[in-house]
Amino acid sequence: MNLDTLLIEVDYSPTQIILGLLIAFALGFIWATVYRKTHTGIAYTRAFFLSLILIPPIIAMIMMAIGSNVALSLGLVGSLSVIRFRTAVKDTKDMTFLFMAVAIGLTAGAFVWLVGVIGTAILVIIVLVMSRAGHDRAGSADFILIFRSDEREPWDKLPEEAQSLIAWKQLRGATEIVSGGEVEYTYNVRLAAKASPERIISDLSAGAMRQVTMIAPENHLDL
Repeated sequence: MNLDTLLIEVDYSPTQIILGLLIAFALGFIWATVYRKTHTGIAYTRAFFLSLILIPPIIAMIMMAIGSNVALSLGLVGSLSVIRFRTAVKDTKDMTFLFMAVAIGLTAGAFVWLVGVIGTAILVIIVLVMSRAGHDRAGSADFILIFRSDEREPWDKLPEEAQSLIAWKQLRGATEIVSGGEVEYTYNVRLAAKASPERIISDLSAGAMRQVTMIAPENHLDL
């Protein structure tokens, strides 16, 4: 067997390879920083943040190694089929950030750097604008409000200022705790623009409601 047939021809210079990996790392770092700054949970996952940085140069390196070699591409598909990823990505926003990290690596590895730079810049602007506009803040998501009251119409007993904290509400259920007396109510609620869960609990507890509890939506709880 000729040794030359076992060698893979690389059409890229060391400068191109280094520059491609550096661009993938730089764009990945920018994208990961945007994720950290716009994350709306209690705390971002550091492991996921590091993954967003490392995935682009890894994908770029794979793309450079494969090039137009069909045998290598088939071998890559076979090796990836052995890997089992057991970490579930629950938030679709996290999945979108991951997909973009892969796209950055593909553009860097295929040496279409202009596409990667312009695409990353546009998406960064879009994410920042949407974050500023409040599309992923607590007020734009539904909370579950649970409280107890002796009143049959507890909302009517609240002052107008307290009622203005809730932009929208929908009754999910009412359970009678004491026969002919206390009732536990469960509502879906949406916060007003400048309202916070802490202020709502405080204001509602001062009225005709007791044991007020607010449960945050799932995408505001995951770490």
